[in-house]
Amino acid sequence: MSRKYSFKPASQQELSLYCFVGEAVCAVQHVEDALSHSIVLKKAKPRLKSEADKLLEKHRSFTLGKAIKIAERASLYPESLQKELKEFLSERNWLIHKSIAQGRDEWDLNISREKMISRIKAISIQSQKLLQLIEEDLIGFSEANGVDMSRVKAEINRHYFE
Repeated sequence: MSRKYSFKPASQQELSLYCFVGEAVCAVQHVEDALSHSIVLKKAKPRLKSEADKLLEKHRSFTLGKAIKIAERASLYPESLQKELKEFLSERNWLIHKSIAQGRDEWDLNISREKMISRIKAISIQSQKLLQLIEEDLIGFSEANGVDMSRVKAEINRHYFE
């Protein structure tokens, strides 16, 4: 005998949690995409945009862990950035795979809501920091290879500081 189930609407606290998770997931995806771009440009060094686009499509399908390993094996980043990426991977995996499901009981009992939200917010902040570090690294790489990055720098300044 099948019954129709009705779902309880989300509370204001749950809606806030979902917004923080959504913000963090979006921020993580920006880091993943920047990392894919950077790996393609720094490792493969494609000459044509069409070649770069094809490689980028392939690299965008890689998990964050695989992309970090590729970057590490190719020594694409300073050790400090590589270390931050590895640490970030653990937090990203918690966010995507465990944050809601494994934190549900504590959330329902109001045990660690603020701690959970703080951890999620920290992932968003770390994502922004990593995105900027990857951008700066890629700009330096491009300039070292003779590309004028003044327009890109101006756009970044407008984005972050205006």
